[in-house]
Amino acid sequence: MEPVDVVLAVVCAAANLAMATVLLVRSRGGVAAPRIFGRQQPLPRLRAAMHACLGLGLGVGMLVKDAFPPDSTGDAVVFHMVRILLVAGLVTALLSAFRYPRSLSDKAAS
Repeated sequence: MEPVDVVLAVVCAAANLAMATVLLVRSRGGVAAPRIFGRQQPLPRLRAAMHACLGLGLGVGMLVKDAFPPDSTGDAVVFHMVRILLVAGLVTALLSAFRYPRSLSDKAAS
């Protein structure tokens, strides 16, 4: 694995896991909808799960992938776990997107 790939995998894992942590901490256990980057974040637990799946799937999965020799049992297990995590991240992203569609403001509607 090239050094650039390692850096990208670490940054991806750290950023997604940090975002998941911020969502969970600011939501006070899921009671309140936190404001991040000036916007209210509905379903903070679902979004935190999405970021955790993406961070573990993309970042950590890429780092662990090279620990096993190609075509080994460990390599196959990591491949399938990464695929499951990425599908779970996609499903949670779709759930959060379709559950709360963005509404147009009064200024944009007129």
